Amino acid sequence: MEMSFSKWNAGNIRAVLSPRGAFNCLQQLTHEQKRRGVVAPTAGNHGIGLSYAANILGVPAHIFLPENCDPMTIEVLKSLKANISLFPDIETARIEALKSAETENLSFISAYNEKGMITGGGSIGLEILQELSDVDIVVVCVGGGGLISGIASVLKANNPSIEIWGAQTENSPTFVRWFEARKIIPVTLKPSIAPGLSGIIEPETMTFPIIRDHVDKMIAVSEDDLVEGMRFMMKHHQQVVEPSGIAAVSAIMRKANTFPKKKIAVIVTGRNVSYTEFSSLVN
Repeated sequence: MEMSFSKWNAGNIRAVLSPRGAFNCLQQLTHEQKRRGVVAPTAGNHGIGLSYAANILGVPAHIFLPENCDPMTIEVLKSLKANISLFPDIETARIEALKSAETENLSFISAYNEKGMITGGGSIGLEILQELSDVDIVVVCVGGGGLISGIASVLKANNPSIEIWGAQTENSPTFVRWFEARKIIPVTLKPSIAPGLSGIIEPETMTFPIIRDHVDKMIAVSEDDLVEGMRFMMKHHQQVVEPSGIAAVSAIMRKANTFPKKKIAVIVTGRNVSYTEFSSLVN
């Protein structure tokens, strides 16, 4: 499969620091809300994007992380002057962040269940239309669904014939199962090397109706698929990509032989991984 996929013309690969949703959310806060600050639970990337935007705008950022997060993530957050708190797991971090928002009067910024995050991510859809107007399929990594919700909404509004595919892990397949059932159902979760795509999704999230109505296919990728995607990007494109950012590439590698004449855009969403973790996974 890799040999078949590696022969494709991948075009230009762009690496852009892009906390679109975070800037969008922070700009909508009142002066008093900005003064008090924001709080967010995160496995890494959301916290980095929010802290980057907050640092530029002078907004205090309180980032709640699981204790097993990549040490490089903590280093980056510290460099962005974020206030960091560690918790046993991401769900505890989420619960405590909600409590902190209530008790300390902070603005809670969800990585996905937030209109500002969704519309900010939708700007990627506009860029795809500008640079690849005849695209057939767009494949997006899915965690809480904010990014794919924004991209799908924009693309389908402009061209309903464009197919939107989501890629989520087999170990945390919440949207895969909900999409198949067309409704909210219980989903069993397991630990994954892609924490940014894992964890409990609250049933009331605004992203599920958008995914249900605008996404054409959801693909579950295995832990091995994620590692193969990381290897592929390093071998063929000299790009370091973290497990949570590679799911769309891994999904397309699975399907490479089924649509050789299609024009596809694959969204790679992060490379916040330490040398130690990256080496241990790809080796």
